Amino acid sequence: MSSKAHFLPLFICINVIALVMIPSAECSAQSLAEQWSSRVQQRSELLDFREFERANPDWKVQESKPSLKAAVPALDELETALLPWGENKPAIDQTMQVLFENNYHCAQIIGVLHGRYGGFIERELEAASLPSSFQWVAGLISVFNAAHEEKGAAGIWGINSDLGQAHGLIQANGIDQRKLVVESTRAFVRELERLERRFPNDAHRVLVAYWKGMAYATRWTGKPGYDKSIDEQLTLLKVLSRFMVNIERPSFDLDWVEQAQTWQPLPCEGEGINRSQLIAEGVINGPALSELLPWWTSDFLSCADAQKYGTSIPRPHAEQLELAPELPKTDTPSGETVHAEPSLPSVAVIEESASIAAVRCILHTVKKGDTLWNIAQRYPGTTPEDLAEINEISDYIRIGQTLCVPDLK
Repeated sequence: MSSKAHFLPLFICINVIALVMIPSAECSAQSLAEQWSSRVQQRSELLDFREFERANPDWKVQESKPSLKAAVPALDELETALLPWGENKPAIDQTMQVLFENNYHCAQIIGVLHGRYGGFIERELEAASLPSSFQWVAGLISVFNAAHEEKGAAGIWGINSDLGQAHGLIQANGIDQRKLVVESTRAFVRELERLERRFPNDAHRVLVAYWKGMAYATRWTGKPGYDKSIDEQLTLLKVLSRFMVNIERPSFDLDWVEQAQTWQPLPCEGEGINRSQLIAEGVINGPALSELLPWWTSDFLSCADAQKYGTSIPRPHAEQLELAPELPKTDTPSGETVHAEPSLPSVAVIEESASIAAVRCILHTVKKGDTLWNIAQRYPGTTPEDLAEINEISDYIRIGQTLCVPDLK
């Protein structure tokens, strides 16, 4: 387990992005910083992070004040170009509030996620002689989520179809290569190199061109005031990149490596792997599979592609592959043999079984962003511990899962 150091009380936290990712209808009630903070919290609810948390329960730094590094790194080319966007004091203050609240919870989550991909991203940028602070674009666009998808853009870098095709990231045979971290990162770096040739020594214009296209970046003044939304995004990137390199924070790289070593690949027998069969046999549910292997978009995956791209999943799911009972089979009109869908218990059956334990259930379906804590808040008298005990939860909850909430009326 990595040694855990302190975080820092810097005067820069982040007021971030959501503009490129959150529909306007959802934005009206929250500041940009709050929207981004919510996205970071939602990212920490996904299965890979929950598995990390289970294996590393002391990942949170408990001290109230983080500390600066003894030797703070110099500004790189992109950060230097973004200096004018540090003069917006209200935006900086708003960002500070988000990153500093709840014992730097938002910043700590980003630090953990950076441990999974950061080393590789940094090496790719360095090999291309690009500013290191470009790595934090993934923290804004997707919060380091390879399953990210919105308005036709996908993966940790938010690559759209046209850009993906331009850099050889195909969407065919049930595979969306934009959601492969290695391949998409290299495409991101190649695109930055292309834009840098168009806008030499103008790193922030390169970034704007990546976000909004070369034509827009060409007419953009390159100074604050021309486009409010761009001003906000650049301010956020400036704050996040400097905050994360200035603070003395733990490195989680080796923890993620150790976790990956405990995951097991899906077994591939015959010609390939069938998604519907995995779900029907209870090996893994659909949302979890989409989170863990977001690039697999069809019902069938060939063994060759499974081996090429890797299909490892956490051990609790992988172990079910050997333990799952054989399901009854039915014959299709074509003569093919398939597994029958398992039957789900009715509401009446659930209530009857619950009443045996003197608990009557209110059924709650887990949605994105749900935690045991915020679910309990909706049902007065219920605690997260009650929900964990009644539903026999020892690790995490899953989107689409049905929970029994005790009916206390």
